[in-house]
Amino acid sequence: MSDQAGPGVPPQPSSPDEKDRAPNRVVLNDSELGSLSSAEFATHWRQQDTYITSLEQRLSQQEGELAELRLTADRSRCQLTESQQREKVLVRRLAAKEQETQDYVCQVNELKTAQIPTNSSLRSTLVDPAVNSLLQILRAELQTTKARLEDTQNELSAWKFTPDSNTGKRLMAKCRMLYHENEDLGKITSSGRVAKLEGDLALQTSFSEEVRKSQLELDSFLADLDEDVEGMQSTILYLQQELRKANEATVALQRENSSLKQQNGRANGDSVCDPDRTDSESEANRTTRVKRVRRSSVLSIDYEDDTLVINSNGDVAMSDAE
Repeated sequence: MSDQAGPGVPPQPSSPDEKDRAPNRVVLNDSELGSLSSAEFATHWRQQDTYITSLEQRLSQQEGELAELRLTADRSRCQLTESQQREKVLVRRLAAKEQETQDYVCQVNELKTAQIPTNSSLRSTLVDPAVNSLLQILRAELQTTKARLEDTQNELSAWKFTPDSNTGKRLMAKCRMLYHENEDLGKITSSGRVAKLEGDLALQTSFSEEVRKSQLELDSFLADLDEDVEGMQSTILYLQQELRKANEATVALQRENSSLKQQNGRANGDSVCDPDRTDSESEANRTTRVKRVRRSSVLSIDYEDDTLVINSNGDVAMSDAE
């Protein structure tokens, strides 16, 4: 048995490893087929099947590559077609732009030629009376302006002077005199302002002193008034206590008097008055006899026949009424 490569068989791999891996085609003669056993025939069959499978794989791979190449070719054709169309469009646009440019150039040339005056137009312009009168007016104004300019230049040159000339000396002396007068006026103005400010400052100072003195007097008066108020408060407190004691003593005496009257009335058979009414009448009579008089921080109270005198410092003095 020998392996031979027939026509149309793909090239065998060159390296020994690839030869071992790649399946080979099995070619048998009639004599070899007759002498093969079943096991050898099965082995050759499997080798042939493996070879066919590898060929099918290669065929499918080549078909895939061929399809990719066809797709690439189609894309290239589409891109080429689009590029050709774009090129045609751009060529058309370029031609249109060139045509527009030529039209613009022609229009510019026509405008230039139209702006160039011809002999006939110049003659008609000079012959026109309106244009002639306008040109005459402009010429007259130009002449008057030139004359004024010359007069102004002459006056300027006449007024030019040097420090050594008579006009220059007079002007310098006048400037010095005006400068000194200005300095004197500035001094007078500044001195008047300073005097005014000093007077205002003195007035403000005197006013501040008066305000300070009045504030001190007011503070002393308030201090004295506080002392007087404290003395009066202590005196009033003392008098309230004394009055409370007197009221209590009066109530006690009235009760004793009422009890004595009741006892005497029972003994004599007379009617007894209401004690509450007697108490109220006696209290009213007592309050009417109380008189308070305050003159220049002095409080005097007349209670029945005795006179209570309270000084501003809180001293209390009792005196008998004449």
